[in-house]
Amino acid sequence: MSLKIGGSASKTKTTSNTTTNSTRTPVVPEWASNLTQGVAGRVGGLLNIDPQSAVAPVHGLQNQAGVGAQNLSGQTWNYEGGIDLTRGVANTQWLDRYMRAPSANVQSESLLSNLDAYMSPYTKDVVDTALADYDFGAGQTRAQQDLELAGSGAFGGSGSALTRSMTEDAILRGRATTSANLRDQAFQRGTALSNQDADRRQQANALNAQLQLQDWNQRVGQYMAGQDQRLRAGAQLAGLAGDFEANQRANIATQAQVGDALRNVDQQQRQAPFTTTQQIVAALNGLPIGLFTGEQTDSTQKTQGKSTTIGVDVSAGRPA
Repeated sequence: MSLKIGGSASKTKTTSNTTTNSTRTPVVPEWASNLTQGVAGRVGGLLNIDPQSAVAPVHGLQNQAGVGAQNLSGQTWNYEGGIDLTRGVANTQWLDRYMRAPSANVQSESLLSNLDAYMSPYTKDVVDTALADYDFGAGQTRAQQDLELAGSGAFGGSGSALTRSMTEDAILRGRATTSANLRDQAFQRGTALSNQDADRRQQANALNAQLQLQDWNQRVGQYMAGQDQRLRAGAQLAGLAGDFEANQRANIATQAQVGDALRNVDQQQRQAPFTTTQQIVAALNGLPIGLFTGEQTDSTQKTQGKSTTIGVDVSAGRPA
């Protein structure tokens, strides 16, 4: 007896890979290539420049301005002189003696002051002489009256006595009146002189008081004028010092400005290689080189394949 089993089955799988390499080469005109290479060389040349050399140093005028600003001191002596003058004007102690001085006044004068000095030293002599002359006239009156009484026959009677009494009374009263009038005239003349002198003294006192006030006013006015001159001198000194310092600052500022301008010129000169190169690069970028540029393409292709078969083959048997 024999047994045989047989069978057959198969499957094939194929895989392929294709690789393509393409190289594009721009075709640039010679003039463009030379121009670009020249610009590139110029840019490369900038790499050899020391960066510090491209920075302009401080200009000499800037250094001079810096030294001047550092040493700026001004005219302190003028300021101090102006301050001293101003302080001197502010000190008003000199006015204290005028403020504490008594006010000028006028003393009243009286005609009774030292009145005897104005009386005539000859009053007694004048009165005595006048009375002596009066007595002489009185004696003549008495004698005349006696003659008249004797002629009338009434010399020894009561009528004669009455007449003589009345005459003596009149003579005595006349004598007293004469003496009083003479003394009163002497007193009136003395008081008049004393009054005139008192009036002159009072006028002199008033004038002296006025002159004293004028003198004080003149002295104070002159001193105030001097103070005003000192104050103006102090202000002028301060102004001169301020003008001098302003001129110094203006000179320093001018030096700094001119130095800064000259340093900017130097800086621009040092930056010229960079700025001109940037301008050239910008100009090169602005050129339509692309319009004159072509392209060349080289391609290579490579394919790789692989086949795989999958199957079953079974056979079995037994000899008979």
